Amino acid sequence: MRILLISHTCQSSTEGQPKAHVLGMTPEIDLHVLVPDRWLHYGKWRAPEAPPDASFKMITGKIQRPWSGPAQWYFHTYQNLKDILDELRPDVVDLWEEPWNYLSDQVCRLRDRYYPEMRIVSETEQNIDKHLPFPFEQYRSRTLRSADYLIGRSIEAVKVVRDKGYTGPAAIVPNAVDDSLFRPQDRDACRRELGLSGFVVGYVGRVVPEKGLVDVIDMLAFAPEQVNVLIVGDGPIREELELHATTVGVSSRVKFLSGRSLDELPRIMGAMDTLVLPSRTTQRWKEQFGRVLIEAQSCGIPVIGSDSGAIPDVVGGAGLVVPEGEPLALAHAVRDLLYDQPLLDEMGSVGRQQVAERYTWYKVARNMVTIYEDVLRRPVSSQSPGRPQLPPIGREPREISPSPDFSSFAKG
Repeated sequence: MRILLISHTCQSSTEGQPKAHVLGMTPEIDLHVLVPDRWLHYGKWRAPEAPPDASFKMITGKIQRPWSGPAQWYFHTYQNLKDILDELRPDVVDLWEEPWNYLSDQVCRLRDRYYPEMRIVSETEQNIDKHLPFPFEQYRSRTLRSADYLIGRSIEAVKVVRDKGYTGPAAIVPNAVDDSLFRPQDRDACRRELGLSGFVVGYVGRVVPEKGLVDVIDMLAFAPEQVNVLIVGDGPIREELELHATTVGVSSRVKFLSGRSLDELPRIMGAMDTLVLPSRTTQRWKEQFGRVLIEAQSCGIPVIGSDSGAIPDVVGGAGLVVPEGEPLALAHAVRDLLYDQPLLDEMGSVGRQQVAERYTWYKVARNMVTIYEDVLRRPVSSQSPGRPQLPPIGREPREISPSPDFSSFAKG
């Protein structure tokens, strides 16, 4: 099978390339990965990283519109996309981009017009049914009409595309973790490196309101004195959180670290007794997966999560779930782990087992191979008797009025 995986995430040697690397090692797959030559990643421009010992062929494409203000990256595409498809003639194009992205729409248009035997797999994480501003709802509709297979990151994500009219085959394929990188560490050594003591409740990720970090600070008022908090990450409310910790009198029990690279995180997580993800659902967002949970589980660290979005399913038996927005409930969960070492050890062990069974890149890659094989066995156009008739290809996206509510694009 010749597979073209299109993914800006695969720019990164630690974020997306592990998936591609394992896929590329599969004997029945000839894998090419198309990545952008530049990408605005949480406010910083980044270039592709050369894959070490790559089992796949990486194509760096010149990107158009990598960032379009309030529409973010959902207008991006590649200047020579048709040339790439002409040269490769892939059996399957795997769109590791949301279905409302202009790129997804363009790939579907090109396939429907020029490559009738090529199959399209569309991947999505969106777990809230919301109407997107023009023209993105139209892009999503056309992609869902044309896609031969749909992959959701969670049960809720699949339900959303079903509600939007998708009728073809679908599967849930979760995020994954590099279990050779995220593994148990020497707890005492990790704590000495960071200058930590007591029972450490840690958080790693974006420092934004929807992650519920105010609840982590407020939890300390109800928790025993030996409980301390470590917050690792950057974001717009960090100073506000530092001030809040001072205001409620717990600043001596809270340590902040700026964001760290992926390969630094295992040593940081190794210093934690438990990792928390107390996300709060908003009108436009709820937790879509929570990859930091499986990273902690892979390190043997028990987790505590709120009941926002996909968190309870990802936590499984490797931790505790509390109602979102309730710091007292969070404090009770912390106390349960603090005073029950056997429970703490058991949940750490269960987390490692869950990762091995569901969340390694090897498991995800095998799932993807099964899906590619399945979609190639199916008749062309699983969604409808014939390919949809679409307007001519090559139209640039129209200028967008400033009036639409682009908060629809809030991401987790």
